[in-house]
Amino acid sequence: MTAEELRRAFISGNILYISDPQIANGIPHYHIFIKKIDGGYLTTVCCTSQFEKNLKHITRVRESLDTLVSIDHETSDNGLHDFTYVNCNGYFAYTEAELLSLNAKRNIPFCGAVTVFEFQKIIKGFLVSRRVDEEFKDEVRMLLVD
Repeated sequence: MTAEELRRAFISGNILYISDPQIANGIPHYHIFIKKIDGGYLTTVCCTSQFEKNLKHITRVRESLDTLVSIDHETSDNGLHDFTYVNCNGYFAYTEAELLSLNAKRNIPFCGAVTVFEFQKIIKGFLVSRRVDEEFKDEVRMLLVD
């Protein structure tokens, strides 16, 4: 994807396939773009197929089960092949320059988008998490649809 195409993909709910050497030794993972935070950070949440592992961890640390969100792979607009989950107890923050650099080295393809319903569940998951900082919660709270 060109740098300009990547910039245009920075829309809440879009799925990008990011190969970040700091995450799982650079094995590509689907990331859902959350929003550009004031100050220039682009925030994403990483997807996983490891439901049981995440469920056990969330239960062990006594987080709300609402912080584990399921993304349906059968939705035609998301490009996913398997059931996918989002653990909303953390997020990733990149500068635009970091993502553009990763794209230049490893190509970050746009894969589709989650549904509005799924995106809202992710935002609500962030808001109920005790592990997500209040500043980020304030930033994403405005993404809730009534």
